[in-house]
Amino acid sequence: GLLLFFTVLAILRLPLSWKKLKGGVRYEWIGYMLDIGRFELGISASRAAWASRWLSEKAAERSVPLGELREGLGRLQFLAGPIEHVRPFLGPLYAWASIGPKWARPKLPVMVVLIMRYLSEELRGNHMMACEAPSEHLGEMFRMDAKAQGDLVVIGGWRVRGAGDPREAEWFSVTLTRATAPWAFARGDPFRTIAALELLGTLVSLVVLVPNEPRKSDASALISLTCSTDNQGNSYLLDRMLTTRYPLGVVLMELAHQMKLRRMVLRARWLPRDENQEADDLTNYEHRHFDPAKRIPVDLSKLGFDLMDSLFQHGDEYMADLERESRQRNARPPLAVPRAGPSGSLCARQIRGTELGRRSPLSTLLACTSITPPLVSQCREFEVGGFSRQRDPALAYARTRSSNGRSRQITF
Repeated sequence: GLLLFFTVLAILRLPLSWKKLKGGVRYEWIGYMLDIGRFELGISASRAAWASRWLSEKAAERSVPLGELREGLGRLQFLAGPIEHVRPFLGPLYAWASIGPKWARPKLPVMVVLIMRYLSEELRGNHMMACEAPSEHLGEMFRMDAKAQGDLVVIGGWRVRGAGDPREAEWFSVTLTRATAPWAFARGDPFRTIAALELLGTLVSLVVLVPNEPRKSDASALISLTCSTDNQGNSYLLDRMLTTRYPLGVVLMELAHQMKLRRMVLRARWLPRDENQEADDLTNYEHRHFDPAKRIPVDLSKLGFDLMDSLFQHGDEYMADLERESRQRNARPPLAVPRAGPSGSLCARQIRGTELGRRSPLSTLLACTSITPPLVSQCREFEVGGFSRQRDPALAYARTRSSNGRSRQITF
């Protein structure tokens, strides 16, 4: 039947791409790869090689035009479809790509360089994901909570699966200090980073309460958590796996890395405080619901985080560079405006190739002073340079285009 169908198509002279009709157990489509023989899904080796090479080259150069970075991020976001654990690492790159115009080429912060190197290594060696068996749904694994009040920061959690009674469950409660988690105090009061602290509690619970057992397929675990500010953001964050916020993004990167090592996909479910009272009590040093013998001692420096510590070492520098570039972008650029003659006319030929602020020098720009909005309307095309006409009507640029490419004189 199939052979007859293709014969009819050939007789009717319908255009067929015969290379797409070849058989086999490996199929590639627009960069995605499906291997039925090995039960794997991912991206093609050529796409992964290009992304790894591009990231490695830009990390070595320590600078990249923002326009090129945006184009590269578009391709990386496409590759992050089947390889979900690399998606959180794109957040800081998106934030850096938006700090200026596309032709700007600022020096890359150390944190961005480290992320590029990590992604390059990941895509070089892991561009296929195994799916040989259906995902095993483990159900609710643990509950956790975080508290930030003044300088007191506490996270706690207990394992729900296999223990209906809290007294039979393993649990932990740890106090964070400026020595163990300086990033939590970097912005002043720790409650300003409560979302990152909640996610850190999820990360610690994953490492401490979920055993790292070899699995044949991705295991999907449901996490129940509550936020002291009634914030449900982390439940959506684990669904999207992408954020540009700092320090939340760094914790999410480490969480994605640990999920990849354990071959798990974690999802969060928000609970009201009264339904998560046991975990809330752990953050208030009330341990009456739990057995002291089942407490797990937690030392953040000994949990074996592979990425978070190194990224936080350069996080302050990254934020300083980001804020500096953003201020420079939003600042009013200095304008070298040619003066018009007594008649108020100015020939565009006089200022051909002049760059005003951050405008492209490839256009013919006409700068005029002492003009009013009615006179501006006589131009065929005009732009107000970075601010509204009502705010400063005496200053504007006019940009003219000519079909034959010749300069034009405009009289106001």
